[in-house]
Amino acid sequence: MKTLHRYILGELVSYLLISLFFLTFVLLLHRMFQFTDLVVNRGVPISIVAQFLVAALPVLLLITLPMSTLIASIMAFSRLSSDSESLAMTASGMTFYSQLIPVGVVGAATALLSGFLMMFGLPWSQNTTLEVRQQMLHSQVATFDLREQVFHDGFDGIMFYVREIESSGKVMKGIMISDTTEAGTNRVIFADRGMLFKSSSSPKVWLRLVRGTVHTVSDTEKASGKKISANDGSSLPRNNYQITRFESHDLNFDLTKTIGKTKALRRSLRAFPLDELRNKLKEHEPGTSRYNAILVELHKKFAVPFTCLILALLGAPLGVQNRRSGRHGGFALSLGVLILYYLLVTFAEGVAESGQISAAVAVWSPNILLALLAGYTIRTAGLRNTVDIWGLLLKPFSPFIRSKS
Repeated sequence: MKTLHRYILGELVSYLLISLFFLTFVLLLHRMFQFTDLVVNRGVPISIVAQFLVAALPVLLLITLPMSTLIASIMAFSRLSSDSESLAMTASGMTFYSQLIPVGVVGAATALLSGFLMMFGLPWSQNTTLEVRQQMLHSQVATFDLREQVFHDGFDGIMFYVREIESSGKVMKGIMISDTTEAGTNRVIFADRGMLFKSSSSPKVWLRLVRGTVHTVSDTEKASGKKISANDGSSLPRNNYQITRFESHDLNFDLTKTIGKTKALRRSLRAFPLDELRNKLKEHEPGTSRYNAILVELHKKFAVPFTCLILALLGAPLGVQNRRSGRHGGFALSLGVLILYYLLVTFAEGVAESGQISAAVAVWSPNILLALLAGYTIRTAGLRNTVDIWGLLLKPFSPFIRSKS
């Protein structure tokens, strides 16, 4: 039995590592283009880009670990079933429940790893990303993350558009900036060129614009606090419009101070440690959307790791459900289960944040449903050595099918 257990465990681990590598690589692929642009076009050192890459791994692994666990379990038992090895094990006296021992070991290992990433990996990833971005800001002038002919609204109230960026990343051409940071005043700045400068004595960076105009629209009603009436007695807003031309103009905000407020660097709730989430929960009133979102994230810290274990146990009986499907059928079944699961999770979390159901019910109900389905399929596979999953899914519609036939 120990030899067979090691054999099954080897199958599971091999499929798990392959799936984990492939899925993580696919998710990381779209970021590689950004990293390549930073190195080739912006002159950012490879060491800093490598830190970005490492910091992104905990976030990606939390997505790919449950997927890889289910895929590994389904494909391993699909292969064992299609090659009749599972049947031979059963004939030799090894029950299906005994075959699940290696599955439980793999599921528990991935659950522990997922729990570690939820508790410590995510906060470390967020803090490392913030530190690396600060290093980029202090060591490189081209750290706006601006791209040619793309609107960038990373800063609150500030939107950038650049027609062309030189290869050095320091000189920009065809600049348009929309500034709505001041209440009641909207500014649109057009400049032929712009250059980023870094102070040698302090970590301050500013943007110097060359040859352009500043278009300012101010709401006089908001500025004076008085309503202005038209001749017919109706109230109309009165705006002042000014155009200012300049040869050189320094943008009046400090990037170093505002970088922590950018949308790209705001800490998401999932990046906070458990203690900070509990403290933040006390800062908001119960029933508000922010309070519900924090409560959902608190429950996810504990619910997500259990998902790996449940998916591992669910995948084994689903893997033996169709002997002819083999690996391709097992992979397709894995995708179907994952899509349905994540749709349910997304819907439940959205309903919980709106306050229609409790956070505990929303976060734990998908796991409970998966656990019930896993228990049913394991029991069925243990009795029959196969599971008719499609028959199970079509069972509620059987009266309609019979009536039509």
